[in-house]
Amino acid sequence: MVQVLNLGSKCRPGYRYNFFTFKDCFRTSIHTASFSRQNECRVQQHQQHWVDQRTRDVALTRRSFCALPPATIMAAASGSEQDNPKNFKYMQLWVSADGETHIKECKFRDFDLKAYSSLPQYVKSEFGGQPTKIVFTELSPGLTQPLHPCPQVQFVITLSGSWYIETTDGSRYEFQPGEVLFQDNVKDSPAAKLPQHYSGVVGNQPCQQFIVQFDRAPEVDNPQPF
Repeated sequence: MVQVLNLGSKCRPGYRYNFFTFKDCFRTSIHTASFSRQNECRVQQHQQHWVDQRTRDVALTRRSFCALPPATIMAAASGSEQDNPKNFKYMQLWVSADGETHIKECKFRDFDLKAYSSLPQYVKSEFGGQPTKIVFTELSPGLTQPLHPCPQVQFVITLSGSWYIETTDGSRYEFQPGEVLFQDNVKDSPAAKLPQHYSGVVGNQPCQQFIVQFDRAPEVDNPQPF
């Protein structure tokens, strides 16, 4: 619900109102008020409530009242709106200094809210290196790999089918379509010994993967780099 108030009216205590001025237009959002060019204070709330008895509710749909450029929309976003995505998961195959491998569920952090294709969206594009190679691959049913390092520091995205990784600490994880793995257990790792892992296909269907390799330097004892 959006309410139209005279500027002389006081907003009800207990509600948070942030005021933004964008020339002759404004954008409303939940718990946000702003000034329109008609010199009115418009407040959008989760539920209807009266600011004072003289105020009448008006039924306006939740929308922007004029088209704003992306930069203006970003400026209007509150701190809570700019928080990172809460559950952008990836799995990390990380290496301890002694050369043992481990696997950990992580969440991507440090996104930027910016225009990418058009309007603002959450974007993360910095990973400490530049992409060097893109690979599409299919693993055949029944494939089991002996202990081995990964060929390059890389992201592995599962497209279809399922596969597993088993690390030298005895942990095992089975990847499903849409899941992401980051690994840097390469042969030139600074670990005390060659960091390796087992892998293979789960089930009787092939597993298709999309791999992006980077020139990022391998690390040890860094279980959540992103």
